[in-house]
Amino acid sequence: MLLGAQDSIKFDSTKTPLQLMTDKLQVLCFGAFLMAYYYFVLRKYNTLGFRMFSLFFFIGVSVCYWWYGSEQDLKNIQATGIPTQALVLKKTTNSLEVSFTGPSGKSLVRTHTGGISVEEFAALTEGKAAPILYSPKSDTFFLTSSFQRQRSDTIYILGFAGVLFLIGTLCWIFLYKYRVHAYEDGTIYEYVTDENGKVVLDDAKSGFTRSLRNYSTMSKLFQLFS
Repeated sequence: MLLGAQDSIKFDSTKTPLQLMTDKLQVLCFGAFLMAYYYFVLRKYNTLGFRMFSLFFFIGVSVCYWWYGSEQDLKNIQATGIPTQALVLKKTTNSLEVSFTGPSGKSLVRTHTGGISVEEFAALTEGKAAPILYSPKSDTFFLTSSFQRQRSDTIYILGFAGVLFLIGTLCWIFLYKYRVHAYEDGTIYEYVTDENGKVVLDDAKSGFTRSLRNYSTMSKLFQLFS
């Protein structure tokens, strides 16, 4: 179990304005690609199995991309990080404050939040030393034990991506008889038919699926332009 697990993989949060702009441009391009993929591919090859495969495939690709970025950060920190001993000054609910001697010989006090397991956090004692890895690039530190654990844990991200690809493939195999059709009146609602053409699910006629469709569409728009 991790404390502040949202910071357990991504370490270097110091990005230049150009890097931030590049990240936003990548998100916009990916969103535009997904919209084009839906209108020009999914609406033409409209089996439910292929649609579910596409969904799990792109989620799996996103997970792999996240893994690659995290792995590069970990390797960079391992190559440039400076191992040293730090004095534990303060422990709070999910943060750790330590004091240590920096590369220039000056005493530094830094606080780190997230990426520390409950067991690793409990093993620390205020007023005692703990091995850390200091990153001059991001001007922050990581517990040596936490860093080593996170290096080994990243393999599970690839395992998760593999499970997503497997689920998508199974959906393609077992749901190929069902087809998804869009209404011709320009609405966002769709309906599903079986191999005999019988409607088995209709967004427009179900209050639950209609609300779910509206929420999904609006949330994607807000995420795209946030």
